[in-house]
Amino acid sequence: MQEVLKKVKNGLIWFFKSFIWIVPLVIIIDQVSKLVIQNIFVNAEITPDLYIFSRDFIIIDLTYNTGAAWSILDDKRWLLAVISVIASIGIICYLVKKYKTLGLFERICGFIILGGCMGNMIDRIFYEKGVIDFIRPTFINFPTFNIADSALVVGIIALLIKMLFEKEGEEEKKDAEKTDSKQQ
Repeated sequence: MQEVLKKVKNGLIWFFKSFIWIVPLVIIIDQVSKLVIQNIFVNAEITPDLYIFSRDFIIIDLTYNTGAAWSILDDKRWLLAVISVIASIGIICYLVKKYKTLGLFERICGFIILGGCMGNMIDRIFYEKGVIDFIRPTFINFPTFNIADSALVVGIIALLIKMLFEKEGEEEKKDAEKTDSKQQ
């Protein structure tokens, strides 16, 4: 029995140190937020006037998106569900294959992206109406989105910024090496 408990303990330690817990955390936050907002809007006799900070910033507005971002491939729910499944499997395979060579930042971004992809995949598979969106910025003309969308965007942008700075740092290092070799 103690051997089993030791394996469970070691497994839990690995789970938390690996940051893989980010995937279920993003999915849970996404799905719970969608259910709460949907229940508020569906169970209310009138549409609630919900806003964050100010009506001029972000409002809560329940919508269903049967397409992808900006309603691309509108009414192609099953095609997008299949694409989401394939993308999730691809991300998982990449993270498993490259896990030991990826830095912590890349792993965390990958887990955030995977959680976002799976959050919207769940909606596409289980909700006939489409992906539940509810966050609508009012200070710019921008589509309504959800937590999963935010996770995808944040994860991808963070990786792109890191790649940009790495490339810039490599170019500076090459320039410094060229200058050093010319001085010698």
